[in-house]
Amino acid sequence: MSVLRIFLPAVERVDAREPMRWLLLDRKGVVSEGETLPGEMPGADTVEAILPASRVLFARLALPRVSDTTIRELLPFAVEDRLLADPAQIHAVAGATDARGETLVAVVDREWLRRALEGLAAEGRQARHAWCESALLPRDTSEWHLVLRPDGMLVDDAGVASTFDWHGEAAPPLAVRIALDEAAARGDRPARIVVHAAPGAVAPDLARWSADSGVRFEPGPASHEMEPAPIAPGAIDLFSGDFTTRRTGLARLRLSRAALALVAALALLQFGFTLADAWRLQRERARLAAEREGIFRAAFPEARVVVDPDLQMQRNLAQLRAARGMASGDDFLVKLTAAARASDAPAVSVDYAQGKLDVRRAGGSR
Repeated sequence: MSVLRIFLPAVERVDAREPMRWLLLDRKGVVSEGETLPGEMPGADTVEAILPASRVLFARLALPRVSDTTIRELLPFAVEDRLLADPAQIHAVAGATDARGETLVAVVDREWLRRALEGLAAEGRQARHAWCESALLPRDTSEWHLVLRPDGMLVDDAGVASTFDWHGEAAPPLAVRIALDEAAARGDRPARIVVHAAPGAVAPDLARWSADSGVRFEPGPASHEMEPAPIAPGAIDLFSGDFTTRRTGLARLRLSRAALALVAALALLQFGFTLADAWRLQRERARLAAEREGIFRAAFPEARVVVDPDLQMQRNLAQLRAARGMASGDDFLVKLTAAARASDAPAVSVDYAQGKLDVRRAGGSR
């Protein structure tokens, strides 16, 4: 199974017409990598969008015990005071709940994520998952990870990421010291912090950092070496909630479009058959009309103009019967006319049944 991992830039508005970094992975590791337009990226079984940590806010909240649907509705309001943003602009996803009853929540700007994912989809790269880049770092109890780069990232053992500015200072970043103090207040101070330096970054004096903070700092793999790592267990998939509903709705829309296309094809096919059948019947009607006219002209060759062969045939037959002294019309009148001409004796009664005419005359004759 192949996975295309696309790294979204930390810009205000992600433009799918701009190059982005990507990795193509399979079960053995990295197949290829590059930085191209999304439409030029290789195809894969699954597409993952990796969000920069600066675009994701993590919070620990004590949430009520209610249904998942209710929690999804409450989350934007629960983090509203921390963001000072309109809840309608917030996309929040709940993660695991710890032993203290606090639930980890990941928050991202709804419109920013929507535009980014729709831009990828428009280029044929429909994401099925959206992870914060912190999900690429391993998790172990009492072990944190620190990525040193201009937009540094600190990730604790629960997957909570925070960012800070770092320009090679000799002392540990202020954000790290604050996070350690907060962890100590919760009783979650880590035993060690693994440091991942970005390419070109100058490694700090980790022994000094350890002495200054009271926590052991250890060197780890370079930050770019962590990008192909498996997603950490329990990581929050931001492609959930409303975005999952939207994806399902789009799938149904695509199915509906396919069904409509099939119906349209069947309708066109039926219309074609109807036209073909109408054309065949029209030809048959023309043939029968020509045959009927031919029979009429054979019976009455003196006819010059044939407009309605059936009507003209009836009129001509009536004229022939009249010329020969035969009543035109039904058989009864024909036989009655013949009986009247057969004898001058007056008729007393006339019976007609089953095509037979019986005339009783005066004096008993028939």
